[in-house]
Amino acid sequence: MALYSMKDALNKMLEQSQWKERYLAEKIKLDWEKLMGKTVAKHTDNLIIKDHKLYIYTQVAPLKNELSYNKQLLLDKINQHLEDPFIKEIIIC
Repeated sequence: MALYSMKDALNKMLEQSQWKERYLAEKIKLDWEKLMGKTVAKHTDNLIIKDHKLYIYTQVAPLKNELSYNKQLLLDKINQHLEDPFIKEIIIC
């Protein structure tokens, strides 16, 4: 009988089910303010994750510009937070 920590057991369950992608997508949405700060979160209209691409919707032009310049940094930060290279591309809309 193998002993797992709760985290390991949940990760194993997610790996074996179709829920892992949904879980990671929701985790990004729920932790968005923590990842990006209150100001960015407040001016982000919507986040959509589809086919390992993160679509960030905002109507604030300077924010779009800043996010566009820092895509790779943001991508690394999100994947590090998830402890999984889940997001492959970021698209600013």
